Amino acid sequence: MAPSSLTFILDKNLELPVTEKPWKEILSEAGIKTEATTDLVHIDQLLADDGPDIAYVPGADFCVMLVKGNQHYRGLTIATSKFTGEPAQRTLLVVRKDDPAKSLDDLEGSEYGYMNKSCSSSYFPPAILLQQKGKKLEEFLKIKAVPGWQPRVDAVVAKSIRSTMILEDVWKMTPENPEVAKIIGQYVPCPPAILIVRNNLDPKVVSTLRDHLLHYVPEWTNVYGAFRPFYFADVQTFYHELSQLPANEL
Repeated sequence: MAPSSLTFILDKNLELPVTEKPWKEILSEAGIKTEATTDLVHIDQLLADDGPDIAYVPGADFCVMLVKGNQHYRGLTIATSKFTGEPAQRTLLVVRKDDPAKSLDDLEGSEYGYMNKSCSSSYFPPAILLQQKGKKLEEFLKIKAVPGWQPRVDAVVAKSIRSTMILEDVWKMTPENPEVAKIIGQYVPCPPAILIVRNNLDPKVVSTLRDHLLHYVPEWTNVYGAFRPFYFADVQTFYHELSQLPANEL
């Protein structure tokens, strides 16, 4: 379908199984080569250089690109909550069950776990919540990179960090969580992952991708549910709040 090779980079944490059927065959037939990585700095640099033709990235990453004026890409599809089917999600601030903290205000000076500085659910929400209080994330909390989704809750329980923020869907997938940890805050609306394409990408390739993405049935254990067509309205509130952050937090 595509006469020349196209490049598709994606955040491996987002769990789109591009090396498995049917995606492996779909992408190969379209002439698309994939690179899945957890190196978000690498992904961000490639996108800043307008390198990949297609990318699957955290919603916050795409919004940061827009805030910084990168108009070379557009959203094609957006992931949804597997529980509600909506792109707007809650991310929960959690601590151990026996922690005396009752809100974010009580955590000043303590260790906070986040996935990476592109993370829509664990890095930007506390930064936004604190900015609304006139405070800065890295001055208020001691931030610590902790990989994974549920493993961050496990790290809270193990006392290697005091708190983290985690998608409500991830929290719900482990029924034991409320027995060992508690929710003391939240941020809404947290944007899920977005698949973006270069503005001048071949319309036939775009149409093929969109069709397969909208019919894709993810495993229930995946972080996200099915895809929907992307509309800027899905991220407008988050984009506005993100744009209020200091430049050194983006």
